[in-house]
Amino acid sequence: MSPRLALFLPVLLTVPAAAYALCHVRIIQLKSLRERIVWTFRSWHANYPVPLVMDRWQFNKENDFAVQLQDLQRPWMFLQSFFASRGYALYCPDPLSQNWDLYPALTIGSNKPRCEPQFPYALRLYTDDKDIMFAFFSPRVWPARDAQGRDVVIRLVSGRIPSDELKILQRLNTPKVRADPRNHSIYALDYISFDGLVFVIMPRWDNAFGHDFHNVQELMHFTDAFLEGIDFLHEHRIVHCDFSEQNTGMNVLTNVHASYLTGLRDLCVSQYAIYDFGWSLIYPYNTVLEDVTVTTHFNFSFHLRGLLTPSGPHNPFQVDVLSVGLILLRWVRHIEDVVPDIGPFFDSMVTSDTTKRFTARQALLEFRKIHSRLSLSQLDSLVTGRFWDNGRIKTKLDYPTQL
Repeated sequence: MSPRLALFLPVLLTVPAAAYALCHVRIIQLKSLRERIVWTFRSWHANYPVPLVMDRWQFNKENDFAVQLQDLQRPWMFLQSFFASRGYALYCPDPLSQNWDLYPALTIGSNKPRCEPQFPYALRLYTDDKDIMFAFFSPRVWPARDAQGRDVVIRLVSGRIPSDELKILQRLNTPKVRADPRNHSIYALDYISFDGLVFVIMPRWDNAFGHDFHNVQELMHFTDAFLEGIDFLHEHRIVHCDFSEQNTGMNVLTNVHASYLTGLRDLCVSQYAIYDFGWSLIYPYNTVLEDVTVTTHFNFSFHLRGLLTPSGPHNPFQVDVLSVGLILLRWVRHIEDVVPDIGPFFDSMVTSDTTKRFTARQALLEFRKIHSRLSLSQLDSLVTGRFWDNGRIKTKLDYPTQL
């Protein structure tokens, strides 16, 4: 081999290798050049574990659940150090658990809770980190702690093409809209992007329906918040499409193994929120609510509620009211012996005759009329029921407080 060929041979061999690498390496899109290089190498080395297609961040009923559980947690584990660099320490799986229960990482250094969180973060009403286990059941959601030790939830809300969920959160969290006291949507504290994916940081709150109501006044305050919240969404041309107990929050964080805890619904402290806009729709502000129709877009099981599924186009705002009415009816109508008007009120929210069904605004105004007519003795009446089930009342004796 000639000396000249020996000199240039390594270069000649490198060119095809470099060309091959460029064809098979996807550059990770990040603002920092250094991070772009680091995470491109890490992603390539790990065979790109973070899917860019939103549909790949959800369970497929046809595939093995245990296998999917591992696969869907892989991107979160891969991004652990990425979120840590933004000040968020992801909860960690329990190595002894088969269910992938998640717990706060060891509270060492800056992520150790140092003081009582202030609103919009939840009041910390647990004693040990093991009390706030987070069950991994939604592949797009993962809990974390911020640099001040406050518990938050990180949710994937959009791919490279902005989703309706992202647009909704942005609309609801402009300074003007966020400052409106009628806005009962969960706070979007921060947005983090990774290679075109958008994650939102939200405070972690307990389920709004999971704790005890002491008196009628607490139930009225609770109901008013959700009626006002849905009316506010509709005013801003947003349809939730998936109102349910699991998509609501209350600004406390308690032992997840406890239920129906008492003394948590002080009217001066309790705040309620609506979240999870993954099925929601957003329309221009000049949209006439009555003119909107959709066909199948609703995460709402009509048949499970004894209702006929719409066979053709229907108004999603009307179905939103129906959904809210059915959920609140179950948890509130058991006070009908103290508040007789509450029964006919809910009947007008859930009637199958859409020409007679309340709009969100009508429901809110009618409910406030009922509230205004209640005496102090009615408002102070102790609540003995837990929920209403087709005319039968399940009481606190049936479902006692569990610590």
